[in-house]
Formats: sequence, structure tokens, C-alpha cells
Amino acid sequence: MDIVGPHVFLYLILLLKTCFCLYEVCDRRPLGTNTDPLPPDNRFLIDVYGIRENMYIPKEEYSVRLFSRDGVSSFIAFTISIREDTTENKNNPRKPILLSPGKLEPLPNSNNTKVLTTCNNTVIQSDITPKTYVEAKWTAPEKDNKCVTVFAVVAVRPDVWYSFEGPLSQRICEDRRKADDMQPMENYNCQVCEDARYKLIFEGMWSYNTHPTMYPPADLVARFSDVVGASHSNDFSPFKYNSDATDGLKLLAEQGNTTNLEVEIYQRLGTDVRTVIKARAPPSTNMKTISTFRASRKHHMVSLATAIVPSPDWFLGVANFELCDAKTHEWANNVIFNLYPMDAGTDSGKKFDSSNEATAPPQPISTAKIDANIPKEQLKPFARLVFQLIRTYYNPNCTEDTTFTDESGGAGDNGEHTDDEGSEEGEVTKKVDYQPSQPTSTTSEEPPSVDPDSSPECPMTPWEEWQECAGECIDNKVNGYQIRFRNHVGDPSPECLKMPLTDMQNCEEECAEEPAEGEEEEEEEEEEE
Repeated sequence: MDIVGPHVFLYLILLLKTCFCLYEVCDRRPLGTNTDPLPPDNRFLIDVYGIRENMYIPKEEYSVRLFSRDGVSSFIAFTISIREDTTENKNNPRKPILLSPGKLEPLPNSNNTKVLTTCNNTVIQSDITPKTYVEAKWTAPEKDNKCVTVFAVVAVRPDVWYSFEGPLSQRICEDRRKADDMQPMENYNCQVCEDARYKLIFEGMWSYNTHPTMYPPADLVARFSDVVGASHSNDFSPFKYNSDATDGLKLLAEQGNTTNLEVEIYQRLGTDVRTVIKARAPPSTNMKTISTFRASRKHHMVSLATAIVPSPDWFLGVANFELCDAKTHEWANNVIFNLYPMDAGTDSGKKFDSSNEATAPPQPISTAKIDANIPKEQLKPFARLVFQLIRTYYNPNCTEDTTFTDESGGAGDNGEHTDDEGSEEGEVTKKVDYQPSQPTSTTSEEPPSVDPDSSPECPMTPWEEWQECAGECIDNKVNGYQIRFRNHVGDPSPECLKMPLTDMQNCEEECAEEPAEGEEEEEEEEEEE
């Protein structure tokens, strides 16, 4: 048996000491203090910029911001870090598997933050000068890493610091929605210098075949109202998620009448509104309608709505949809967004044909629960929006907007209105005093007229023209039905609400059958031969 010599023994001791010194314990307490932390006093807040509803998109980059609420209270030291989630370890239930929290690091060229080398994914101060705001970059983890907790501790003096509870901690979970279900990140500092013209396509995707348990009974005529909205600034929106509906949105959601919502939008035309958007109701709930609008550096958001008819107070819409890319500060080129039914919170009816039952007090706008038995992840969209960039217009002033327009689309499924004539660079359209357009009309600027055949107690608009003959084309002929609409004038009484707003008749028209799949290819092959 060999005996270890003194020099070898001394070497092992030095090696152990060296290994021990290289292994440093992660200590996230600011400035290495030994005092106990105080509970947060709400002066300081940690925030992850760019997330919606506390959900992150895998592999997306976000800004983690630590700041004082009043912009005056300062701190001298801080620690910002992220903590991963865990998942079950079937081989060893007492030792769960750690997931990935992504990566936290200082911003490039940052002079007030640095990495804490003894801790993973941790950023601290680079000096102890007083500060009211610091920022770091977080790259979210890949898919299936569940939730991440972003937290911070803050020191206002070397021996006074606040723990990572309450406002200094935020738990964010993976957003598992489809890409077309998520709105772009809002841009609060759009730097684009050109104006832009967009084509808006509203494409209905709602029918009995696609939504058998979320479609009205056969004796009710399902339709969408006109689509009404605006391109606008950050300071205005016709409606907001989780907020009470305006009187205009209430009237639209409950009756399909767009008049009051148009008035609310027109009141901001020339200041917070760039274009008033109006598109005629699609001929059927699985067909489309088209309009165009302008956007600018100030007015780079879009909001719009259309009623689901009949319904208690359900509608489709989008609020504050961003067209100025927050990363590139360029106009979005082609964007698709799915629309799901929302509840205006003004009527408590549960079915399409429920009698009027005013909600008191009104509730914030929320997701409509038409069929509570369908899980959220299995819901199919009722429609989708397509925003297509048509062209941009050079703006030499870059900060001054001189044109404000009312652009109404007039095309259904068989037409298109882009209104490009007279829209060249340098166009100036004067702002005019608004008079509400006739509901479901896209060209009239006159106040809604009253049908002389309607009663004074229940004034109604005249019946509109019959819509296209809807039906399947068989043997070059459509045997289907046509619909026409009218609306109430003013605020109808409960008795007037019982009067029908739709009329339907059978129709027959010639049509051109679309070739079945594969037939076009066969015809092309025959022509080539």
C-alpha cells in the first residue's frame, strides 16, 4: 500500500481550496447587504413591455423595465432576474425538471447595467448613482416552457432594500394562440415618415356548417351589419377591451345600427382620427366586403366593429390594431387577424333570439359565451380581417398631417372599392361637418330618411335594395334567396323592437359554375396538347 507523500497531500489541499473558491454562491441581494428586506411600498414597479394579457410569444424579444412610478423616487442598486417553471419528473417525483426561462441580458451599449456573473440570467447596476429607470433585454424561451417569473429587488440606500414581492414581480406564461389570433405589439413611438393607404378585407367565415352550435335557428336570418371604424392615434379608440361600451357601440351591438358610432368617430376627425372607415355589410355571413383607408405617423392604429344580427349585444371587432411595426418602424405589409364574437355587456340575453334584458349595471366588453361547452382553444373565428398595404405617400413634413378623409368601401363579394383615383401624393381633403350616413349604406352622407309607410311611433328607414341572390350554383343556375334590410330611426321603444328589420324572398339567377378541382388542370393539359 502506497503512502501519499507530503508534497502530494499539500497539492490536493490547494486543489480543493481552488475548486471551492471557484464555486461562488449566487447572492441576489443588492450590494451584498446583510440586512433584511422591506416589503415593497409600491413606489417601484417591474414591467415587461410588449406582452398582452401576461402572455409571451416564444423566442420573442421583450424589454424588462424597472422604474419608479412617480419618476422622482430613485434607487441606487437593483437586481433583475428571471425564474423558470418546472415540470413533473416521472423518474424522480421529488426532483422536478427545470424548464428554460429564456435569456436575460443588458441592452447593447448599456452604461448603467451589467451581468451578475455568479447568477444565471441576472442583471445588476454598473454604478450606484441614483436612478429612476433601468432596462434589460429578455428573449423568451422556446415553445413548451410554460411560465416565467420576472422579478427585481431594489435598494434605496446600502442598508435599505425592498424584496421582489407584489409590484416587483411578474409571472408571464406562454401564449399558445395561433399567430392570426394575436394583435401586433402596440407602438407608442411610431417613427415612419410616409403616409400609407391600405385595403381592408372583411371576410365572413360564419355559417351553420362551420358553427352548428353557434348559429341562429333556421327561421332567423343571420347577417353582419355594416363595418364601421377608423384609423386613429393612441389617444382615441371607438371601443376598448375590458371597458364599458359607448352609446354608439351599444346601439350597433344590440340593433346593428351604425349611426351613433359613426357620429362618435366623426367628432374626432381631424385630430385623433385620420380616416373614417365604412364597408357595406357582406351579402352573407360567409362572404366578404372591402374598403380602403389612409394611415399616418400619428394615426397608425385601426379599430372597427360589426354587429352579429340577430343577437342580444354580440359583435365582432378589433381595437387599437397596430400597423406601424414597433421594431422596424415600417408599415406592416400584409396582416391577417381572426375575429371572435364579443359581448358588449349591455344586454343579458343568452340566445340569438332572446328578448331584451338590459344589463344593470353595464359590464365591460368581454368574450361572448355563445356556447359555453366549446373549449376556448377549439373556437373557430367568425370572420377575419386582411390589411393589405397598397402604397405609401411621401410626407416632407413628417410630423404634420394635413389630410383627413372619409373613405367608405362599397364592395361586397363581387366587387372592390380601392378609390385610388385622385389619391396621388399631395392630396388634400377638407374636413366637412358630419351628418350621419344612412345605416348600411356606404355612399350617402345624408341623414337617415324615414319611410313614410312606417308609423310615427316607430319610425323606420326605407327598405334597402335587395342583396345578391345567395345560393349554390348548380347547372349554371342559382335557386336561392335575397335579403333586404331596414333600421330603426332614433331610439326605439320595446314595442318597436319587435318589428322586423329583415325581409327575405326567393330568387333565381343564372350563374357561371366554378370548375371542380382538377378540371382546370385537365383543360390546360388538353390545350397544351
